[in-house]
Amino acid sequence: MAPARRRPEKETPELPSIPGGFLDWRHGHWSDVRAQCRYCPQMTNLRDHRGRPAHKVCAEEAARRWVAEQNERYESERGKST
Repeated sequence: MAPARRRPEKETPELPSIPGGFLDWRHGHWSDVRAQCRYCPQMTNLRDHRGRPAHKVCAEEAARRWVAEQNERYESERGKST
């Protein structure tokens, strides 16, 4: 039987270094219409990548929480399989 071929190692992509956070909101995230942020009760002119009203700091905190939850879920599932 032939030895198993290994997949080539993929480089881990790095997050872009954006001053003040990790989401790049430099282009196309401004609206002339104010609306309530989807994460807090304050009004904002900013829009997320899907066009929904969101402050940059609120969106970054939600992204951090989501990543932390996914990491916890992964570690939990990984622990069950060993």
